[in-house]
Amino acid sequence: MAPLRQISSADAGLPAGSYIYKIISTASRQDPLTYSLTDQLACISSDDSLRFHSADLQPDGVIANANENITCLERANDAPSNVVATAGRDGLIRFWDKRSKQKVLEIQSPHKLVSALVCDAEKNFVAAGIENPEDGPTSSPVYICTDGLINIFDTSQADEDDALYQVVNHGSAIAHAGFMYPGTDIYSIGTDETVSFFALQSQKEEEEEPTPKVWGDVREGLGCEYVVDLAWVGQQACVAAGKHSENLLNLIPIDKGTNEPLDYSFDLDKSISFPGAHGEEIVRDLFTDTHTNTTYTCGEDGHIRAWKPSEESTMDVGEGAGSAKKRRKDKKEKARFKPY
Repeated sequence: MAPLRQISSADAGLPAGSYIYKIISTASRQDPLTYSLTDQLACISSDDSLRFHSADLQPDGVIANANENITCLERANDAPSNVVATAGRDGLIRFWDKRSKQKVLEIQSPHKLVSALVCDAEKNFVAAGIENPEDGPTSSPVYICTDGLINIFDTSQADEDDALYQVVNHGSAIAHAGFMYPGTDIYSIGTDETVSFFALQSQKEEEEEPTPKVWGDVREGLGCEYVVDLAWVGQQACVAAGKHSENLLNLIPIDKGTNEPLDYSFDLDKSISFPGAHGEEIVRDLFTDTHTNTTYTCGEDGHIRAWKPSEESTMDVGEGAGSAKKRRKDKKEKARFKPY
């Protein structure tokens, strides 16, 4: 297990008892997995602030009260890459200029409680996930709160009924979900530390759907106490998993084999460890800049930390989930966590 070394740490300047939800690079993005060199970081915190830091973690401006009960932070994906977007349970989606720290656009959601956000300014596209504020039958535009369902929508369809393309049942409340780029397989991570993989439904009605790969609770198999999220190191997908009782965070590569359509496994032998992590506090998010081989983490201790490989190790965790030929040859020599 390759260890990283902490090269810097910064107190984000938060009030006592506050913690950081999410951290991103504000650099431009060429495709879902490729970013320019990170020169600035942005993070949102439980004090409802949007804060900016330089790549060496120096403060670079703060926007207080960016949203009431802030929940989301994303790039706007504008061509100059000067805008980031936030959203919150106040029903507002706000766009901020990272240079002037001024608001440049605001969208009022017809419903309150925005809990998920995706933006593409070049295509004039904003998608917001809404939590249902009621227990009754009132429907939500995108309902991913605690029902355990992942809804896939075809946004080219104008009619709401026609737009719902697929419903996936993870079986427990969803914490994170997304696509396994560059393919269309879907991953889901539950709030109860469960992980599953699903195939995107085929447009051919006669084509049989692959059986989902259901891992169940991964804490014992991955030697962790909580799952942070799925993270990418270049083209390589990894699961970030923490163990706050041992002050530890691990980044575990995800492999995709060729035995079946959803042949995903976790390569424990290639895990990358973050000794000390954020102490006894939970790590909430991380981002890896492959240009500088630096991984940034944030957590409930209110700190941002930067990590690099030690001199005797590298951040090479593989060529991606789709590169399986060499791994198949070495399969017998590797310890892999198997699903239930």
